Amino acid sequence: MSAHTLLSFATVVLFGGIAVPLLFPRWPVSARALWRVATLVLLTLLIQRVVGSPLQPEIYADGAWDRAWQQAVEAGWWIVAARSVAGVARLLLVLQNRSRETQILSDLIGGAVYVAAALAIVDLVFSVPVGGLIATSGVIAVVIGLALQSTLSDVFSGIAIDIERPYRAGDSLWVEGSVEGRVREVNWRSTLIATANGDVAVVPNSVMAKSRLVNHSLPAPVRRTTVEVRLDPRVMPERCRAALDAAVKACRLPLSDPPPAVVQTALRGDGASYEIAFSVAGNEVIGPARTEVLAQVQRHLFHAAIPLAVEGLAEVPPLAIPTSADLLAGSDLFGTMAGRERDLLAALMADLRLAPDERLFEQGDPAEALYVVASGTVGILRREPDGSEIHHRMSPGGSLGAIGLITGSPYAATAKALTPVKAFRLDEAAITAAIEDHPDLAAALEDLARRAQASISSDVAASHDHRDERPDLFLSRMRGFLQRLAADVVREAPR
Repeated sequence: MSAHTLLSFATVVLFGGIAVPLLFPRWPVSARALWRVATLVLLTLLIQRVVGSPLQPEIYADGAWDRAWQQAVEAGWWIVAARSVAGVARLLLVLQNRSRETQILSDLIGGAVYVAAALAIVDLVFSVPVGGLIATSGVIAVVIGLALQSTLSDVFSGIAIDIERPYRAGDSLWVEGSVEGRVREVNWRSTLIATANGDVAVVPNSVMAKSRLVNHSLPAPVRRTTVEVRLDPRVMPERCRAALDAAVKACRLPLSDPPPAVVQTALRGDGASYEIAFSVAGNEVIGPARTEVLAQVQRHLFHAAIPLAVEGLAEVPPLAIPTSADLLAGSDLFGTMAGRERDLLAALMADLRLAPDERLFEQGDPAEALYVVASGTVGILRREPDGSEIHHRMSPGGSLGAIGLITGSPYAATAKALTPVKAFRLDEAAITAAIEDHPDLAAALEDLARRAQASISSDVAASHDHRDERPDLFLSRMRGFLQRLAADVVREAPR
């Protein structure tokens, strides 16, 4: 068989070895490696018949065209050999481990193999000495490395970050140097972090590799944050911690697991410092949660008569604990009543104290009284027909049970003390006694019903459950309630 015929077969095998994997891109790694090795073996057998060993080829031809053809086939053999070695190396690494480190290592090995193949083609195929080229390229590499030192540092740091994966896009990250936010993108040169101010911080990967990092999204996106307040040092720490604990337990955004904690962190002549630590579901909830906690702290401290400390002032004016009349004046339901009638109801309210987990009333029980929370936090739990439960929290100043008492319907939810609770209780018998002594109170209560009807209508519009608070029935039920009281007064009047 002539040399031209062998070169023709070698050319066909060469193009087939390169083109077939491109035509079937979904081939598995093992099939690609097997095809390249088979192509290399067949091409080696053909080339040995033409130019001898591919490692020491003897290229000779009468014409320039034949010589170029032999060099092209020999160069193709080196390309196929490089692809075969790189494919087998990738196959071995992937079979052992499929991590990102393995993928990067296989890419580096492949790059080194192709560089070696290119040098071999220049030296062995085209007979160009590569010693001077290597030396010259080494000097050029040093010059380029010094010129691109910062860029190369960022690139190699990006490779290290890509291998270790200390963070990824979407993680909430703190970087030493007051950079904090959510990671938007991680590329080979820099990391983009969206801050809480709406800005995007571009941090070079070399800085990221050297800085201390805190990934708030690992192992879970739960964030722990704190709120610090300074209170009057004359108030006993037990009262302060109880009020602050009730305040944070009245909030919706802080998580119950892990539970919040209140600790005293400092004591000075002008104030005692307390720290409230709590957890939230993510970085974006921190701001709203701190706002809610501070609002509840202000509310609970006011009702507990605990003043805030003033820096540089050893004594601050004392606060008075709100009375039952003050609580009624501040409530949405009774705040519109005249002061005289409101004071009459307040004088009939009885003190009630509950320990944690003790219940004011159960869902479905007959409504016998209304309650106004004076201190602590009350949890509201309502069971739905489908088995779900709705939770609410009531802080000092809130009232509950009034609708059931007025309409005669059972309590729509269960009220349970989440912390030590002080409340005021006003039952139907007390209202009957007040109307008996002051008949004008009945007119005041009916006027109260008219004023409250609009707000109840808006509450119904915002609620999904209209069963117990239909505004068109509220006024008539209020009148029925007053008629029952009037009948009781008549029966109890002396004949």
